[in-house]
Amino acid sequence: MQLCERRHPSRQHVWLKPPVRRWFRGIRSYAGRQRHRCGLEIVVASGSILEVIDTKPKQDAVGAGEVARPLWTILAIAICLLVLRRLVHQSFFLDGAIYASIARNLSEGIGSPWKLQFSQTMFSVFSEHPPLMMWLEAIGFRLFGDTIAVEKGFTFLTLVASGFILLKIWQSLHANDPELRAGGPVALAMALVAGRVSWAFSNGMLENLLIVFTSLAIYGVVGAYGKAGARTSVSRTLVMIVSGLLVALALLTKGPVGLFPVATPAIYWIVFRRPGIWSVVVDSFVMVATVAAVFVVLWQFEGARDAITRYLSIQLFPSLTGQRGISRGHWSAVRTFFRVNAYPAVITLIILLCDKRWGQAPVLTRDVKLSRLRIATFLALVGFSASLPLLVSPLISSFYFNPSLAYFASAFAVACVPAIMRALRGSAARIRHIMSLGLLALLALSVVLVAFNFGRPGHDAATIADASKIAAQVCSSPNACEDKVAVCGAAARDWVLYTYLQRTYKISLTPIDARTGGYLIVDDSCAADIASYRDTDLSLLNYRLMKKLPM
Repeated sequence: MQLCERRHPSRQHVWLKPPVRRWFRGIRSYAGRQRHRCGLEIVVASGSILEVIDTKPKQDAVGAGEVARPLWTILAIAICLLVLRRLVHQSFFLDGAIYASIARNLSEGIGSPWKLQFSQTMFSVFSEHPPLMMWLEAIGFRLFGDTIAVEKGFTFLTLVASGFILLKIWQSLHANDPELRAGGPVALAMALVAGRVSWAFSNGMLENLLIVFTSLAIYGVVGAYGKAGARTSVSRTLVMIVSGLLVALALLTKGPVGLFPVATPAIYWIVFRRPGIWSVVVDSFVMVATVAAVFVVLWQFEGARDAITRYLSIQLFPSLTGQRGISRGHWSAVRTFFRVNAYPAVITLIILLCDKRWGQAPVLTRDVKLSRLRIATFLALVGFSASLPLLVSPLISSFYFNPSLAYFASAFAVACVPAIMRALRGSAARIRHIMSLGLLALLALSVVLVAFNFGRPGHDAATIADASKIAAQVCSSPNACEDKVAVCGAAARDWVLYTYLQRTYKISLTPIDARTGGYLIVDDSCAADIASYRDTDLSLLNYRLMKKLPM
């Protein structure tokens, strides 16, 4: 109930309800300043009330959406600087370039949907990951041809889709809290600076598509339970079936790490105590049964069955048992977990300390505080459901945590958005206008920086240059290259060179002892007999290109 009936624009005149008037009379015997919970500060001297000051933040004509406009500009600047600036380079991380090469090959009929192929000599049958992302990228290559714009555009689409879905989750959870609802850009910006999220979106990683499918599944659960009173059991069951299908797509993107959304109904009930426990049990069963049904159907097809078997035996089980890769799990995984969450945590801490020192104390009801605490808890628990399996895995990389970081970042945002919104709302209109102009100028500079980097080689510039020189020598025309080039020494382990040669020129590298190919890439560490080759005198950074002498 509002205690202050009306506030006059001049802060000395306030009309009060009777309980507040009685409180006024009770403080006349004190000198100094007294504060009432309705946001009034009373100046008392010599038993008289000298001034009534309305200290409650004004909720004038400036709405939460208008106040939050600078936050959208900040988010756009972060996207330009952290993602687009690197995405427009020619360089691509090794994994992303391999996936793009496989997708390009598939679009040209090399390999098959269940027997993907990277090259003739390396990953001739690719079993490192499930195939869904390569299938989707192959559609892009079929439509637009063999161009680097396909993989760059695909990863940009996953960025846009992920951001939109995560924003809808945020808005659904804060449907009854306009101030927090308007703070969605803060949650997205927090996610971008966390761990290697922005790096992954610049390099075409599987985690990008994994975030899309898992977030869609979670959004389905949040949407169904947020409107539990309005949904029938039949409509909610349909939503759970769709969410289960999305989890199955996540599994087809990167394996068991995509399973965590099936825990969302239970987490929602633990935090919000709705809907009923039996509804949650049934919904969880429906999601799990849908996932199982998808794979039972796939198992009936020989190609899918063989692909699943290869993935389990070559990649998943050996990785879980530590038989392949460099084992960096357990305590190393725990350290990585804290490291990837460090930036959002530090930013939140700084904002809260500044708010405590210079900010205005918030006037919140108990219900609002409890609601915000529950939402932050829910988001954090969803993040833990995605990251806990990684903490016990013997094989770990920092970007494996990316699907969980958006939820941890959103939990941190719940804590700091109110302070940011109070600071923006408390600023004079002129200050907000100047700040908006400054941010727009920074955004313009960021766009210019992205344009300046467009098409530049990037961090793999030296390798890209070497690959181009090698291709110019071994290709008689752009589409007529030697399909195999021999390697010896360090070049035999230069996976980045291998990937760029295959992605751009469809050249496979093969060991020198295979005695194939008319050319040899070599360095001083090569111990093989290369007397049958002569140096082409091609200027390469780390290697020499040699040509086989005619017999």
